[in-house]
Amino acid sequence: MKKTILFLALITSSVFAMEGKTMTVYKSPSCGCCAKWIDIMKSKGFEVKTIETNEVNTIKQKAGLQAGQTSCHTAFVDGYVVEGHVDYSAVKKMLVEKPNIIGITVPGMPVGSPGMEQGNTKQAYDVLYVNKDGSTGVYESH
Repeated sequence: MKKTILFLALITSSVFAMEGKTMTVYKSPSCGCCAKWIDIMKSKGFEVKTIETNEVNTIKQKAGLQAGQTSCHTAFVDGYVVEGHVDYSAVKKMLVEKPNIIGITVPGMPVGSPGMEQGNTKQAYDVLYVNKDGSTGVYESH
């Protein structure tokens, strides 16, 4: 019985872990897909502060991202960078597990990723983690 209650408490706390978390997103003023991704994050419980700038590449460099790891918008939450059209599942997993990484990224703009929906068309893509030394690995596959 105690194990069941503890298990339910852990599930409940992780389900609501994103409620009220603030995410700051840097995006180009003209990017519509970024706005769609932001709406998805808001629907999942994040408070999103959007900063429109033409200097998104500078933000990416300061975050420690390298060529080939970037996309159109850069977000920060709880000390992590979330680059591009990353699925909510990966963001939630990172914030719950708190790995020792810079953050996660979906390089480019894969069709079918959050904010990049085009009907039923969906490319296979990976969410990558970015280590502090710049190396990457697969965090989730979609």
